[in-house]
Amino acid sequence: MLKALSVDLWGTLIEDEPGPIETYAYMKLKALWEVLSKYSSIDFNSVIEIYMKIIKYKGFTPPRLFAKMIALILGFSDERILEEASIAYEQGAYSYKPRTIPGARELVEYAKSAGLKVVVVTNTSFSAMGVLKLLENAGLREYVDYVASSADLGVEKPNPRIFQLALRAISVEPWEAVHIGDSCSRDVLGSLLAGLKPVLYARKPRSVELCKVLKIPVIESLNRAIEVIQTILKS
Repeated sequence: MLKALSVDLWGTLIEDEPGPIETYAYMKLKALWEVLSKYSSIDFNSVIEIYMKIIKYKGFTPPRLFAKMIALILGFSDERILEEASIAYEQGAYSYKPRTIPGARELVEYAKSAGLKVVVVTNTSFSAMGVLKLLENAGLREYVDYVASSADLGVEKPNPRIFQLALRAISVEPWEAVHIGDSCSRDVLGSLLAGLKPVLYARKPRSVELCKVLKIPVIESLNRAIEVIQTILKS
């Protein structure tokens, strides 16, 4: 019996941004710099430069800890300043309003109306609270029961553990959940290894090619995902 919808965030529910520094990342860094510059003469470009050097760690590091790393490299060590700066960084993008993927609202709205729990499983630099703010700004918050953020949990897709932790939080077994995402490696293989029913949202030709031997549902729109869920519910 299907009890839950697990869904990817970036590229599935909301659009990500191309480029080395996304708008929301810039907002966070600006908030961090505004705090630090109260205590020392710091050039904003220096903050960005350090960010770019350690960016590879941000997806599985809690945002406040990541902000403290930047501040430490800039020469700050006072715990009160580090704490103030880290809070500002985490909350710096709370006003960011992402663009939703067509059909995203309809998908999660249908899932809730069908009695399913909805969890978002995401590789992201946002904490779960930060993701909930993004979802709130996108008009999707009311449909989501739980967020599994790689930054909070210290594990990211395709590691099956992040899916297992998400489902454990809502008291659902893996075989009672379907996961929808746009990456073959992260979403499909990760959820499959965790025991969920995967569905590939075919936005990336490379992912379709990689996953074609798996014989899983492949959808080209999120509206089609509703049909897949309906089929599973009837089976």
